[in-house]
Amino acid sequence: MHVLLVNHRFFPAEGGTERWTLGLAQALHRRGNKVTVLTQSEPGVPGLEILDGIEVRRIPMRRVGGFRIPSGYWHALRSLDYDLLHMSGNRIWCADFYFPVAEVFGGPQVITPHDFYQLAMDPSPLNRLYFGRYLPFRLRAFQAYLALTEGEAGRITRFGYPQDKVRVVGEGIDLKDFSHPSPPLRLRERWGVSRPVLVLYVGGLWPNKRVDRLVSALEPVKDLASLVVVGRDVPGSASDQTHVATQASRLGVEVKFLGALNRAEVVSAYRESDLYALGAQYEGFGISLVEAMASGLPFVSFDVGAARALSREGGGRVARTEEEFRSHLVELVRNEGLCREMGLKARTASRSWEWDAVVDRYLEAYGEAVKST
Repeated sequence: MHVLLVNHRFFPAEGGTERWTLGLAQALHRRGNKVTVLTQSEPGVPGLEILDGIEVRRIPMRRVGGFRIPSGYWHALRSLDYDLLHMSGNRIWCADFYFPVAEVFGGPQVITPHDFYQLAMDPSPLNRLYFGRYLPFRLRAFQAYLALTEGEAGRITRFGYPQDKVRVVGEGIDLKDFSHPSPPLRLRERWGVSRPVLVLYVGGLWPNKRVDRLVSALEPVKDLASLVVVGRDVPGSASDQTHVATQASRLGVEVKFLGALNRAEVVSAYRESDLYALGAQYEGFGISLVEAMASGLPFVSFDVGAARALSREGGGRVARTEEEFRSHLVELVRNEGLCREMGLKARTASRSWEWDAVVDRYLEAYGEAVKST
């Protein structure tokens, strides 16, 4: 099968949907499928290239006011010969410039919108109209909605999309990073961590990530645990580095901000930590939880993304309130034996979330979409 994956950006760009597209493309290619990725251009990157057997086509973007307009997008779609189109995203150029012509293109097509970030973070009348009315109307052209989580599947059906066209497919990781790791980089010493328990968070300081909630939760065990934050700062919110550092200083919680690290350092950060914590108020999936699990780390998370599904084998704790989150985190910081026991369960459970296992669900959905066209 020749699968066309359409995403707003792609490697070397970094981000959640970019990593999802790369992981899915690689898994499909390993199964013998031809994969083309259609995306926007990146500085210094050719418009057409082959990356590990994956064809990548990039189209230029131009700015018109505050909007990004793709140049030659529809022409690029018409010029490609593929068996199935897999669209990614919503409230983003690749989806919104395709929705009005989706029925014209026809053919087998499925979509993974990656949940509803804008609605969750800004439930304005415009966003409620877009997600509650416009999106379900436009989705009629697609044979299937491939949701990443059970929560996302429930939301789109409540918006009126047919339940029998929704599939929960999930997201995966490449386990080889964690099953054959490089030697530890002795990062604790480099970071200057002084507390015996290292609590890790990997991701940017985006408004939805709520790193401030991690600091608050660690106050009762501030003499036992240090928080390490991996990911770039995103200034301008109450949970950016400036605000979180001020809060940590006031509460006496040790926090180390490491910024963006290379992949080897990120993998080592997981390996050299004791516990993973996610304070996010919204996640499309929460792939860092799976990476923590693959590293043998138990996790504590709010009930976002796939956290509840990931915790079912006993490798994580999920909280609905800040009080419950603090209780779980404090218990694990104080109980090394429980951490170790949950970490073993987490590592075992992570095998179900390897891309080579997850891709079966995508291929099954693709086959159903082709048959129903």
